[in-house]
Formats: sequence, C-alpha cells, structure tokens
Amino acid sequence: MSKLRAFTIHLTASAAVILVFLSVMFFFWYPTPYFETDGGWKVLRILAGVDIVLGPLLTLIVFKPDKPSLKFDMSVIVLLQLSALLYGAAIIYQQRPAFVVFGVDRFTSIAAAEVEFEKLKYPELQRFAGIGPLLAQARPPADPKLRQEIMFGVLLEGQKDLEFRAELYEPYRPDLTDLRKRSVDLGKIASLDTNAKQAIEAFIAHQSGRLEDYLYLPLKGKNKDIVMVLSPKDGMPVGYISISPWISDYPTAP
Repeated sequence: MSKLRAFTIHLTASAAVILVFLSVMFFFWYPTPYFETDGGWKVLRILAGVDIVLGPLLTLIVFKPDKPSLKFDMSVIVLLQLSALLYGAAIIYQQRPAFVVFGVDRFTSIAAAEVEFEKLKYPELQRFAGIGPLLAQARPPADPKLRQEIMFGVLLEGQKDLEFRAELYEPYRPDLTDLRKRSVDLGKIASLDTNAKQAIEAFIAHQSGRLEDYLYLPLKGKNKDIVMVLSPKDGMPVGYISISPWISDYPTAP
C-alpha cells in the first residue's frame, strides 16, 4: 500500500466517524436551534481538526510500507484519535442543553453539566436520555423567607438564579395571559433593523400566517440569544427566529 493510499483511507474513515458523530449531535443532543444558541461549533471545530486533519496527516508522515514499527505507529495514531474523540464527545455531551427553562419573561437553555439531576422533584422531568432538551418552568419558592434568600443570593453573592435550580423545576404549564404580556414586540424590532425584518418576514411567510398569530419570547443560550415562537393556544414552541430578542441590541431610530 502506498503512502498516499494509506492517507486517503485514513482520511475517509476519519471523515465517516465525524459524520456519524455530527448526526448524533444534530438530531439528539443539539437539535435545532440549540446547536446555534449553545455554541456546539466551538468544541466541534477542534474535534474535527484533530480527527480529520491531524490523524491522517500523521499517517502521511510516518507511513512506510516496509517500516518495522508501522503497526505500532499506526496503533498509536488511532489511539490518539480515539482518545481525542471520546474526550471531545464527553465535553459536548455534558454541555448539551438538558432543559429549556421558562422563568418570568424568558426561556433559558441549561446545560446538563449545570443541572443537579438528583434534586428534580417531578418524575416527568427525570429523563437522562432522549432527543433534545425538556421544557420546564422555574417558579420562586412559596416560602417568603426562602424566596428572599434566593433573591439576595443572586443579587449580592452571585448565586444561581431560579433557572439553574433543579429543585424549583416544574413541568411546563404556561400561563397564556402572562405570556401575552411578556411577548416581544417584533414589529418594533423590524422597524429598527432591516436584517431582523427580513428574518421575521421569512418566518411568517414560511408559516403562512401573520405576525400577530404567535407569541414571541426570548430564548437565552450560552452562545447566542434568539426569539422563541410560541402558539397562542397552548404556549408551546412552534419555531424560532434567529435574531436578538432584546430591543437594546438594535440601533434606535434617529
């Protein structure tokens, strides 16, 4: 076998492994839109670089058909690749969005590494595997003293806010009246930014509806904040618009 053929085989096999891993990420761990909002590309770029570039490149450098230590050298290269892949996969898995939690006026994507699963109180939220994150909501505790402790802890001591406290998670049962009050004014955003207007119009055209047919709440991710589109009938997500939900992010009209 020639050096170039060995390189080609190694490169093809590495690319196939990455494609399989990408499929798992896109369809199970980070379904749309969470790959965008939670920064899956950051680790994936490094992982793909090691697996697709470094491994085959090392093969191209060390491969010699008659080399006595060839089997050992190739074993080391493959072992390094597998180690990098497993390490990267473990990080990506731990950082996958396990919950999308509604609190007060927004949804927040919560990584699995930030969830204390043992503190979940509801059986329907105690899922450790599946496709994408679970919807939940976080309400302040009924005890006024505990509620005050949490508030001061967040404001003064930098403690976790409600969305990061698994013991406060409940199944998502939205208050439609409250959601309507909290809905983002996309009409105003469209008037401030041409790109946002085009994205909004594209979504509405795809849905064959009108702007007022839906409710719009912020979805806060680790990497990017976007607009979550909800049904006004049951408050469940029906889509998303990849624009900032915060009016302050747009230039004000002169």
